[in-house]
Amino acid sequence: MADCKVAIIGGGISGLAAGFFLKADHDSDYDFTIFEKQDRLGGTIGTTREDGYIVDWGSNGFLDREPLTLEFVDRLGLREKLNPADLKSERRFIFRNDRLWEIRPNPKTFLKSGLLSLPGRLRIAFEYFKPGRKDDRDESIFDFAKRRIGKEAAETLIDPMVSGIYGGDARELSLKACFPRMFEMERMYGGLIKAMLKKKKESGGKSGGPAGPGGRLTSFEGGLYTLIEGLEKVLENHLMYPIEVRAIVKSGDKFVLETSHGKPEFDAVIIAVPAYHAARMLAGLNWTVSDMLNRIPYSSLAVVCQGFDKQAFENPPAGFGFLVPHSQKKQVLGSIWTSEIFPDQAPEGKVLLRTMLGGSVNPQVVEKPEAEIASTALEELSKMMGINSEPEYQKVIRWKNAIPQYTLGHLERMERIEAELKQIGSIFLAGNAYWGIGMNDCIKRSHAIVRDLTD
Repeated sequence: MADCKVAIIGGGISGLAAGFFLKADHDSDYDFTIFEKQDRLGGTIGTTREDGYIVDWGSNGFLDREPLTLEFVDRLGLREKLNPADLKSERRFIFRNDRLWEIRPNPKTFLKSGLLSLPGRLRIAFEYFKPGRKDDRDESIFDFAKRRIGKEAAETLIDPMVSGIYGGDARELSLKACFPRMFEMERMYGGLIKAMLKKKKESGGKSGGPAGPGGRLTSFEGGLYTLIEGLEKVLENHLMYPIEVRAIVKSGDKFVLETSHGKPEFDAVIIAVPAYHAARMLAGLNWTVSDMLNRIPYSSLAVVCQGFDKQAFENPPAGFGFLVPHSQKKQVLGSIWTSEIFPDQAPEGKVLLRTMLGGSVNPQVVEKPEAEIASTALEELSKMMGINSEPEYQKVIRWKNAIPQYTLGHLERMERIEAELKQIGSIFLAGNAYWGIGMNDCIKRSHAIVRDLTD
């Protein structure tokens, strides 16, 4: 009989991963239950499979650079279903001044490109000679980029990258929290170009794959939800859904969950839900933690997936996709050319585009009717990509309060939250709102929590 009862609140990738690590490594000592309030698992991971198209609702993959994630997939028995991005999808673009510009990885080629003005290109080259900052003071991503590579490059290259990953505003987000490697590059090497040259030398001249430096975008046969389906099979005896957890209270050395189906007691709790839901659950236990969690903002996104015949394009897409700087005053944040990245996710001879609108700079987009959102995406894409017909397939997914925003001071706030939670007892925060938003980050965080709980 298990000695410790653990509640895992949330059936997204973080909660399911925590359950998997408990079951796989500590099954005889820990009895755990995963609660999910929706009638499906996966959180923001979802996949629609219809009319020959495979459409991911949220993230469309993970970077294969994290050994723990690959080991996790192996242990689930899903290694043979991994689907790495097609190498032909390496090309990436930025939309500026009414055209798509390819981002060349070769510095010499990039500096000859007309994407930036001549002064803007020279300012990037000057970065090599600019001394690095020595202090640890938090700085916005935009301010860091402006200081290192100049305002034009910050607006044209860094701003759309941030909106593509976080749906956020580079002027508001913390460099240390969002891009810790970039922060360390300046600290360790004195600048970005110096760091890249050093790392290229150390790696024998190798660079990243289709997903950019440090990894290749990877999904599964049938889309990313294949991973959730695999986890559901392994954890089926530990799942309880749809059941809402409304609050957590402490009774002696036990935690009592006030749910829509009773008040079960547990020895430890892993909370793997968005920060604003965690804030509500913890309000009666620690008001300071609840208040700080409520202060983590979220951006909202609309994802428009549209399928076309290749003949609908003046020049069919060839590459990963493109991003749009906010300075271009477009509704579209960017578009991923899914059928180029994962050819099996669209029928032969078809093109599947996955276009993002909204974000923290333009959150009202998600409040509009789906037909209007799709029409806006098509209107702008038609001009950007030379599309001359209506889509044959279309699906719109609206995510309200979808992506947490690591604003200035985020890491310091998280350290205080963790310190407060230790005073309460065995209660842990998992998920993408705290120490990294990617799937790799979530799996690593859940693994670390299970290690701390079971040590």
